[in-house]
Amino acid sequence: MHCQSFSDWAAPAAEVSEVNITNSSSQEEGPQQIAVRIIQRAWKSYVHREVFRYFKELISHCNQGDPRTILKTVNPREIFLWQAELLDAAAGAYIRFRLGGITFPPNIYYKIFTHRPITDVCANSPKNYTQRSLKKPAARPTNNGRPLVQVENSGWYQRMENNSWRLFCCRMVPMGEPTEIGANKKKDFHHSRLQRQQDVDQWRKRRKIEWLKQM
Repeated sequence: MHCQSFSDWAAPAAEVSEVNITNSSSQEEGPQQIAVRIIQRAWKSYVHREVFRYFKELISHCNQGDPRTILKTVNPREIFLWQAELLDAAAGAYIRFRLGGITFPPNIYYKIFTHRPITDVCANSPKNYTQRSLKKPAARPTNNGRPLVQVENSGWYQRMENNSWRLFCCRMVPMGEPTEIGANKKKDFHHSRLQRQQDVDQWRKRRKIEWLKQM
């Protein structure tokens, strides 16, 4: 399955969405106009279901394929970067796909993952431990309830997310470079694993609260 087949499925949905029934506000709709509207809605829903089923089969087919073969079809420029270093049998790399976008039919984005453990060497890099704010306070001011000095992380390591969700294929050929989701995104990476887990739990709690507020 190639990216060129997306346009064949996107065209019927666009044509159906552009169909408009001109109804005068002064006169009521007759039985023929009501029947035409029902038929158009039924056909539009059928086309949308077929497009979604096609996307679902395409994603399931790509998840079972070889990552190097998929990248040759998706992004030939990236295969030269990954083929020699990561996309081999020992790396355990695989590609995941997901739907995205604010329009229908949606776009498909892909991201490269690996089953093997990865160690971020820069996370354990030396830091400026001579700062005054990093020194632990004495026992007397701590027990007296004095406010503690906020830890300053200005000279610490900042992780950049380079493996973002990249565009698999869109409905039309883009004029420029396709935008990436999460490109050049900074992440606060704490040296303590316990602190990182607590940050993830707080982030999930905030997302749940925001989701409950929107209900």
